[in-house]
Amino acid sequence: MTILAALAPVFVAIFAGWAARFSKLVPESAWAGVSKATYMILSPVFIFGEIVRADLALDDLAFVAAGVAGFSTAALLGFLLWPVSAGDRPAFASAHQGVVRWNTFVILAAAAALFGTEGAALIALLLGPVIPLINSITVTVHARYGHAQNPSLQGVLRSLATNPLILACVAGLAVNLSGVRLPAPVEDSVAIIGRGALGVSLMCVGAGLDLKAVSARPALMAAAVALKLAVVPLVFIGFGLLAGLDGVRLACLALIGAAPSPPAAYVLTREMGGDPRFMAGHITATTLLAALSLPLALALAQALAPS
Repeated sequence: MTILAALAPVFVAIFAGWAARFSKLVPESAWAGVSKATYMILSPVFIFGEIVRADLALDDLAFVAAGVAGFSTAALLGFLLWPVSAGDRPAFASAHQGVVRWNTFVILAAAAALFGTEGAALIALLLGPVIPLINSITVTVHARYGHAQNPSLQGVLRSLATNPLILACVAGLAVNLSGVRLPAPVEDSVAIIGRGALGVSLMCVGAGLDLKAVSARPALMAAAVALKLAVVPLVFIGFGLLAGLDGVRLACLALIGAAPSPPAAYVLTREMGGDPRFMAGHITATTLLAALSLPLALALAQALAPS
């Protein structure tokens, strides 16, 4: 019940976003601008601030290594969906992406609610190596299986080098490791701007839910969702145990493994010849079912943690 109580505000914020869009309280046309401001400004500032304040330890390297191994394995497991796709290459590309990608904003909010600053800092720290890895994997798979795709290596590298979340991670690590203390006005500005990131991000997740799209390609959808929310959490917990992690670090890996797919996956699949309707359904299904997968993964991690 403690886990559910801590996660409840996360899903209340998601529901608030859905209700605001469904009721037309916030016009449909406004959400694109809100999402872009969140992605380009609020979230990078929040991530930068969390990493700057983080008390980095040797265990964090093992945590990051376990996270990278988890995502790499999830990418390999995603190819199990090819036979289920029955040769539909765009749908397979989207389903594979659904297994690999994770909604960082939901997990940042969940980790902060459950473990405070330490949890949020750990999640933020993992973004640095993981964002380039995931984008490289999903762009490559879409280039191979998406409709009419032939992206250049230069274009892929440029998108990674200009990603605001990656830049925020690099800048935060540079400041943290340098030992330089930010001036008080800068710290206060970062705190004020970053404070709105999680709430607005979660409302954008809710606004993007598409219940009708869940029925797209039902067999492939069921297989992709099951792989994402039932198998991948076990992978992350397993790598955490192999790395000797416990407590908050193992719990955060469990959260990451059980995370829903992010709205950003829809944008990529639309731009790179995937199946947008399938992707919208996968995002919706995993977001709704995350209300079950997150507490179950946490409970499993607690049960398996070394005593």
